[in-house]
Amino acid sequence: MIELIMRDRLDPVLLKETFTFEGYFQLVKELVEHNSTTGLNQSGLHAQYTKLNYQRLKRITKTLQMSDELTEIIHGIQSEMLWIVIAESWCGDVPQTLPYLNAICVANGNIELKIVLRDDNPGIMDQFLTNGSRSIPKLICLDPQTYEVIGRWGPRPTGAKELVQMLVKDPDITKDMRNEAVQRWYLQDKGNQLQSEISLLIKEWDLSLMERKCAPVNRY
Repeated sequence: MIELIMRDRLDPVLLKETFTFEGYFQLVKELVEHNSTTGLNQSGLHAQYTKLNYQRLKRITKTLQMSDELTEIIHGIQSEMLWIVIAESWCGDVPQTLPYLNAICVANGNIELKIVLRDDNPGIMDQFLTNGSRSIPKLICLDPQTYEVIGRWGPRPTGAKELVQMLVKDPDITKDMRNEAVQRWYLQDKGNQLQSEISLLIKEWDLSLMERKCAPVNRY
């Protein structure tokens, strides 16, 4: 889902507990070692999901390839941005998207990435619901000077979103079957749709931030 937001603001006080990508990676690794998980639901099933996602996180971080289009756009970004990603270790969509978002930030030092956990940060999550749901991952682009919200993306690329919407309508499809189908979609897509969507958004966000800098100051 793609949206451009112009007036919202995130209170920086809410960003007390954040992770870098490396910090999040280490957190998930330690959770796996202790057969644990993030979030309010500490069930064995969520711990198993965390274990699976750690393997996905390692694999995709190591093997992802950025498209030429996205690489060119990244190198042309002039504005400073703060990217907040809302995540949980048990969420299967997170390892399919987070490594790409991190790679973008690594490629352009103007973009800073911070990761927050959904259940530990309801004050953030509830500002960025998807049709009333706390769906993750969620990427929020902020002006790092004012913490105004420039835009957001998530929780998954359009193709995966449409697949889920279709499968939910079939009463014979269980949640596990749906999750497996979504993971197959990610495997076949290889991050292409995510990169296409972020390519469009990042240009819009950069333009929006540049226009803000050029706008006259209101001194009323």
